[in-house]
Amino acid sequence: MEAVALLISCVIAVPIYLVVVNSFKTGAEASDLRLSLPTKWNIWNNYSDVFISAKIPQALWNTTILTVVSVFFIIIFCSLSAYFIQRRDNRVSKLIQTIIIAGLILPSSIITTYMLMFDLHLVRTYLGVILLYIAGNYAFLTYVYIGFFHSIPRELDEAAIIDGVRPYGLFWKIIFPLLKPISASVLIIAFMSVWNDFTTPFYFLNTASRFTLSLTVYFFFGQHSSDWNLVFADLIIVSLPVIILYLFLQRYIVEGLTAGAVKS
Repeated sequence: MEAVALLISCVIAVPIYLVVVNSFKTGAEASDLRLSLPTKWNIWNNYSDVFISAKIPQALWNTTILTVVSVFFIIIFCSLSAYFIQRRDNRVSKLIQTIIIAGLILPSSIITTYMLMFDLHLVRTYLGVILLYIAGNYAFLTYVYIGFFHSIPRELDEAAIIDGVRPYGLFWKIIFPLLKPISASVLIIAFMSVWNDFTTPFYFLNTASRFTLSLTVYFFFGQHSSDWNLVFADLIIVSLPVIILYLFLQRYIVEGLTAGAVKS
């Protein structure tokens, strides 16, 4: 089993190492796409060239705005919806649950979505793209929260209400702090989904001043398809925030996704 696990790890680790080590080489040396260390380390020149020519600062700002706002509202809306569905057993909660299941099953269509956003004057706007990200992640991540709520006993709600806590305070002061592990999981899932997305900004935010990092990779590769050292450096810059976030939150991710899977 250890050998199989090691082999599978190599399948993932070797391409990552290839990208990292070749982003440090000169253009001629990186074109060979070898796993050897650079004979001449060209780190500063590669990354500074990419930072300027790919317009990374503007793209980083655009991507950060879209990601932070989208993820914030995804966590708020999904946690509130999951709490209502899991705690209430009435027609409204069942109707919302049915709609969410439909959102998981029904496929999306770019053409109809674009026409709707165009009629609402939301094409080429941050607000339109943020609404699409919230809608696209809402169904799945609400169900992730519902699974976690099974591990929080209803007696906790009853005890808080007996102590005089109002419904608003019950969720935000008692329940929401207990959602830290699953919120960390939702944060990294939603962050990766929005940060790495290419399709939505390509169709709905296709103006040069509002390019996201994923679009810069696409257009940068078109202009520098033979400069593998620069292409790999661009990939590293785009991926670095997601990797850093994962390293900080990794201890919560497994805990959050497995909590509620086994009923006590």
